[in-house]
Amino acid sequence: MTHNAFDLSNHAKLEAHLEPISTVGAGFVAGLLEVSERLGADRASLFGRSGLAARPNGTDTRWPMEEVIALFNAATELTGRSDLGLAFGQQVRPGTFHVLGYALMTCKTLGEAIALVPHYRRLVFDIGYSEMQFVSTDDEARLGWQVVSRALPYCPSLAESLIAGWYSFGRWIAGVDLPLKEVRFSHPGPKETQGYGQYFGCPVLFGAKENALVFSRSLLDMPLVQADETLHLVMREQARAAIEKTFNAQDIAPRLRQALIPLMPKYEATLDKAAGSLAMSTRTLQRRLAEQGLQFQDVLDATRKDLAKIYIKDPSLGMLDIALLLGYSEQSSFTRAFKSWFGDTPSSWRRSR
Repeated sequence: MTHNAFDLSNHAKLEAHLEPISTVGAGFVAGLLEVSERLGADRASLFGRSGLAARPNGTDTRWPMEEVIALFNAATELTGRSDLGLAFGQQVRPGTFHVLGYALMTCKTLGEAIALVPHYRRLVFDIGYSEMQFVSTDDEARLGWQVVSRALPYCPSLAESLIAGWYSFGRWIAGVDLPLKEVRFSHPGPKETQGYGQYFGCPVLFGAKENALVFSRSLLDMPLVQADETLHLVMREQARAAIEKTFNAQDIAPRLRQALIPLMPKYEATLDKAAGSLAMSTRTLQRRLAEQGLQFQDVLDATRKDLAKIYIKDPSLGMLDIALLLGYSEQSSFTRAFKSWFGDTPSSWRRSR
């Protein structure tokens, strides 16, 4: 068996674990149900239009992403509000993001809060449907969200709700307005876009390459009004426990993938560091991977490959930027890996698309 055949075989095996039924936390869905009712769409009508059977939304409820998309589409139709996402964002509070919201609000700075999200964001948005992206340069930072699922559709009102929710929650935990340079949405804009500029206080672009908040890097040092180191540690522990309780321990490949994403740019995507992020020993992580016929390097390579396809589509990222985001110390190492994955160089692949 050739080396390439081995890579493809293991990657295919890994993909079966990486795109399970993606789910959404109860707090986020509660926000949608509440704003829909406030705008005149009662729950019975909302579930009827979406083709779903009404059911209670308990604290520990998980909603399949397919159903959440159907609810967002139904809410947009019933309320007649193309700016449903802005109304959603206005009511966002910590509980919208499960216990992660409380962990975020007790961080020291806005930058620390953003860095924490990848570790526990699965409590809100399970992996498989979308990825969060954060890129920071000397003077600018960009917090983005992109759909990566091949099975589920993109939903404009969901994208706007998440981006508006991030912005609203960021202002709330900072206690001050957060000036933005630009907001981007990858879908076409509605007929009336004036309200978007008023909401975000900056230019809003539709039909862009990504969904993102763009702001000055200096905002990352913004202190948070409810910072509390002791309470923060408690909230992080609760978030970790909630992850363990909510997701089956056998579901190790997606959890490892999520842990690797923030480690790669810091050159810390190692077995030991990943195990630490997952609150388990190195030996336990190896054993759980082996139970699924995987090795650590299989997951790391597949994660890099999938993220490379996302990053390469972003024209603002140079090849060295992408290499560093994926944890390669040299651009040449990234180029060799990319060519082994896709049979082409990164620059040529980008030009052809």
